[in-house]
Amino acid sequence: MNRLFSKIQHNYYEILKFFIFIIAIGVVIWVSPKESFFKYEFQVGKPWSHEDLIAPFDFAILKTNEQIEEEKSQIRSSFIPYFRYDDELAEAGEVKLIENFNIAWLEQKIDSLQSDSAKYSRFLLKLYKKFESRGIIQYNKAIEGKDQFFQLRLIQGNVVAETTLGQLFDIRTAIEDTRKSIEKLNVPDSILLQNVISQSLVQNVIYDESKSDAELDELIKNISITRGLVQKGELIISTGELVTVDKYQTLISLKYDYEKELDTSDSKSFIIIGMISLVTLLFLVQYLFIRFYRKQFYDQLKYIVLIVISQVIFISVSDLVFIIFPDWTYLIPFALLPIVIAAFLDAGIAIFVYLITLMLLGFYAQNSFEFFFTQAIVGLIAVYSVQRLSKRSDLFRATLMVFITYSVVYVSMLLIQEGSIESFSWRNIGYFAGSSLLVLLAFPMIFLYEKAFGIITQLTLLELSNTNNTLLRDLSVKAPGTFQHSLQVANLASEVLYEIGGDALMARTGALYHDIGKMKNPMFFVENQVAGYNPHDEISSEESAKIIIGHVLGGIEMARKANLPEQIIDFIRTHHGTRRVEYFYRLERKMNPGMEVDQSEFTYHGPAPFTKETAVVMMADSVEAASRSINKPDEQKINDLVDNIFISLMDSGQFLNANITMKEINIAKKVLKKKLLNIHHVRIAYPD
Repeated sequence: MNRLFSKIQHNYYEILKFFIFIIAIGVVIWVSPKESFFKYEFQVGKPWSHEDLIAPFDFAILKTNEQIEEEKSQIRSSFIPYFRYDDELAEAGEVKLIENFNIAWLEQKIDSLQSDSAKYSRFLLKLYKKFESRGIIQYNKAIEGKDQFFQLRLIQGNVVAETTLGQLFDIRTAIEDTRKSIEKLNVPDSILLQNVISQSLVQNVIYDESKSDAELDELIKNISITRGLVQKGELIISTGELVTVDKYQTLISLKYDYEKELDTSDSKSFIIIGMISLVTLLFLVQYLFIRFYRKQFYDQLKYIVLIVISQVIFISVSDLVFIIFPDWTYLIPFALLPIVIAAFLDAGIAIFVYLITLMLLGFYAQNSFEFFFTQAIVGLIAVYSVQRLSKRSDLFRATLMVFITYSVVYVSMLLIQEGSIESFSWRNIGYFAGSSLLVLLAFPMIFLYEKAFGIITQLTLLELSNTNNTLLRDLSVKAPGTFQHSLQVANLASEVLYEIGGDALMARTGALYHDIGKMKNPMFFVENQVAGYNPHDEISSEESAKIIIGHVLGGIEMARKANLPEQIIDFIRTHHGTRRVEYFYRLERKMNPGMEVDQSEFTYHGPAPFTKETAVVMMADSVEAASRSINKPDEQKINDLVDNIFISLMDSGQFLNANITMKEINIAKKVLKKKLLNIHHVRIAYPD
């Protein structure tokens, strides 16, 4: 028992995700439409225990599976397969015959006259054309065990002619016939001639599988599944009458049409089992896709909850409309789902989740194929239109594209189904327009999701990166040097992420806020100090280190009061990682030789960066701040400075928790060197 509790404790996060999907499955099954049932029960050989059954409508009597299979078997047994005469093979064999003969003749008849060679060559060519023109059939299972009277269709060019197997050669009979023909010549070279023509014969009548299968499938497809007709008002079976095989088939036919008309299934239990199986399977496929192909989202519970809640909401609303207002199906803004998911996650997972949702809805939508096809195309276009939703205009463009796509698909479907647009309905166009406009509900939905799940979108990042925001405005007034430093770090970090890949806007926004804690004591930071005055000269090294370290904790406090998202606060808490305030630590040791210095008093609380974006901001912050202290900067000094800082960051393990590779770190180093050279207006030294 303790072991079980221990496993649950260690895997509760995974178990919670599992239960989220189980709950979603239960809700989807609960809100899905429930079907009606055929109210009569009956069995072969038992009397009909219900009232006299009168046909409520005209219906055809279905054939039994055995009858249909028997008809299929008859069609297969009597089917005449297609074979194709291959002219290219015959011509290639003719060329091969001449080559084989010339080679064999030269090897064995060097002293013979050329006239004999020409005579034999003409004889072999004539003999070859006899066989190839008649045809040598290639072995196939379609003719296995068939006698010489077995019929087949031979396609030669554009002509199809019926023939029998006996009118064609096979490779064995062709070789045997050539042997007899050559022996009649009674010449000493008969063995040579037989070998040459035997090696050159080709099987040029080949089974046409595609043509045969297509026609056979068409014949089977055209088998009627019904026999006879029961008219409305006709007595089907009387009370107490024995249910014979014929009566049973008539009742089954009525049940089939009745359930088809009422959209029911064979059995309530089977319906529920089938529904549970299919819904579970679809959610399982979605679960596996997220887990193995979008692990960055799977690892965070809030993304799983966001996806599942979105699906359940859309399925519930859609099923309600299907039941109560079926004509309003195309008024539902289905494209809203992938747009919202793409805004928080990515386009790939948005499309996959959307298609799974459409499959779940397709069971109950009218004209399932048309519904799925239309909504799938519209959703894909919507996702491509908004991309990552970085501008408000993206959503308006997506609204227009959704309407255009709906209209194009609608007209195309009319042309395919009816061959005209005579039944074109402006009412449907109105539904499409309404559905497209409802896509704009993405604005409030995204806002609510951001607040509920603590996830930020590109739109929010753009708003936060506006330097007129309260915190950034205060920073520019109270600590102008720090504000300029933050702008430079934001530019450097975004440039690096453009090169190595990552969320450049996230890093830029985080960099703008990473030093807001310096507003509490701006003069204790060198970039804000007036020339000639340094307040650190008046306090101890330990106190100085405390103030310097405190700007991180102070920044976190200020950010939370301003309701900044946690993703932005992460940049504040990680931009110094777990490093020491090296200057004051060394100064303390110098001022107190021989005494042990408590390193924890001079060490940032961390944590170290744990994303690529926070790691890049740490790099940019470190090199930008250090570059300000370079006297007369040149290319060599900047290169050495950046190299030394990167070595220090890596030696102290600051990037161990971040998903950044050595290749990306080296690229970042090159980008930062180049940008610092531009910032300090340093000319690159060209070789002589």
